[in-house]
Amino acid sequence: MALLDDWLSYVDDPSRFDRYHFESLMLELETRKHLEIAFSHLSGGLEFIERIIWLREQAAFNGTYLLSKPKEINSEIITLAELYRDCVADRLSELGDDEAVIIRKNPILKILKSQYKQYLKSGTLPFLEAMDTIGDDEIRVSSKKPRWRLGLHEAVYMMTTVPEVTRYIMSPFLHYPLNDEPATKLWLMGYRVDFTEDSTLLIMDDA
Repeated sequence: MALLDDWLSYVDDPSRFDRYHFESLMLELETRKHLEIAFSHLSGGLEFIERIIWLREQAAFNGTYLLSKPKEINSEIITLAELYRDCVADRLSELGDDEAVIIRKNPILKILKSQYKQYLKSGTLPFLEAMDTIGDDEIRVSSKKPRWRLGLHEAVYMMTTVPEVTRYIMSPFLHYPLNDEPATKLWLMGYRVDFTEDSTLLIMDDA
C-alpha cells in the first residue's frame, strides 16, 4: 500500500510530502488492521482509530464523504443541541468571549437548511461569531502540534468538511478543549447548530 508507506514516512519527516498528498488516505485504510498500522504507534492513535471505525459504522460511506442519515426531531436531538450549546458557551467563556453569556441562555429554534442559507445571504438574522471564534482558536491550538497533523487533517477533511466533526475525529491528537461529540452525533442525524443573538439554531437538512 504505497500511500500507507508514504504516511508512515511522513510521520517521521513531514518535509517528505505535501500535506495534500494524503487526501485519499482514508480510502486506502479500509480495515482496522490498516488503521492500526497507520496510527496505533502514535499517542492518541488507538482512540482515533475507534472514532474512525465508529463514524464509518454510523453512516454510509459514499466515495470520500460520509453521508448523514436524516432523522425526525425527537427529545434526543434537542438534548444534543442543548448540550452542544452549553459546550460552546463553556469554551467561549474560557476564551473570555462575551458571546458565551448570550449563547448560554438562548433557546433552541428549529430551522430548515434552505431557510438558514437565505438568512445567511440576506443578513436578516443577528448571527454571532461564535463558530468563527472557535475555528480561529482551533488553528491557534493545533499550530503547536506535530506537523504531520496537516496531512492527516486533509485525509479527514475528505471524509467530512464539517469543522465540528473534523475536530471530534482529530481530537485524540489535537486535544482541542471543546466537546464536539454532540455536534457530530447531530450531523449523523442530519442536523447542525449555529448561534444568533436570540436563539441556538438547530438546522435541519432538507436537501
